[in-house]
Amino acid sequence: MRPTRLLLLFLSLLGTACATTTAERPASTPASGAVAERRAFLWEVTRPGAPDKPLYLTGSVHLGRPGQFVFPPSLEAAFARSQTLVVELDPDKADKAQTQQLILSLGTYAPPDGLSAHLSAETKALLPKALEQVGIPAAAVERMRPWLLSITLSVLEMQKAGYSEGGGIDRMLLNKARGTQRIVELETIDSQMRMLAGLPETVQDLMLRDQLQQGSQTAVSMATVATAWEGGNPDALAHVLFERADDPTYQPFYEALFYTRNRQMTDKVAAMLDLPETHFVVVGAGHLVGEEGILSLLTREGFQVRQLPREP
Repeated sequence: MRPTRLLLLFLSLLGTACATTTAERPASTPASGAVAERRAFLWEVTRPGAPDKPLYLTGSVHLGRPGQFVFPPSLEAAFARSQTLVVELDPDKADKAQTQQLILSLGTYAPPDGLSAHLSAETKALLPKALEQVGIPAAAVERMRPWLLSITLSVLEMQKAGYSEGGGIDRMLLNKARGTQRIVELETIDSQMRMLAGLPETVQDLMLRDQLQQGSQTAVSMATVATAWEGGNPDALAHVLFERADDPTYQPFYEALFYTRNRQMTDKVAAMLDLPETHFVVVGAGHLVGEEGILSLLTREGFQVRQLPREP
């Protein structure tokens, strides 16, 4: 196992979670006629009065099986019209030594402290069986903080099901953009990791417990997310990812991982509409939908947001 690489992959994957969508949001909820038109998971964003100056926005499923995702013609056309690709993170730009140091400083306990002293009784009881199933000795995870162990176990489940970064949507777009487009990052590995490390300990425990209880369903959930992306269906994505969004226990989790980041990314995306280049933006698909998603935030700020059909 290569923890540095695994962490880089899953930090971006966290962006697939999203907030509850509402039927009143045309930007994120296609009407029945729109579904019949076969929409892409792709939006055009413009300022009022400037329809010839678009920005394109799509969501990513960050891990995929080989050949799983095929871009619709409208996405290919929008990408070809763009001069700049905007991503959450470009993993190839991350300094591996610095990332490893961040993992050690933010994701592990200093001896004699350890994981066992920070878990609830319920979470601690679930851990031995889960570790046995993936072949990891308990001693190997004792130094890991709950958030890091949760991520590691989740990625292992997805790898076992055949998912990898190479099949993910943002990786495919990054490969297409190399040498032809400017690549811009919205976030940094440092900011993402500090956000995770800053989660309250009770939330980290809850995050790990959920993974221990539902780890076998990780691949099933990923398949549902992929189907929603392929069908251009943000409502289906919201349904599978945000069934617990209204639970107060999870509010710090959603606020830190999604809502705060959505607001920050929205400000940066909005500013790109004033630049001369055409930008193609790809962020975790869950960041786009819901009342606190980027699409709704852009709409509330007065931008025109239109979901595009699969055919250009």
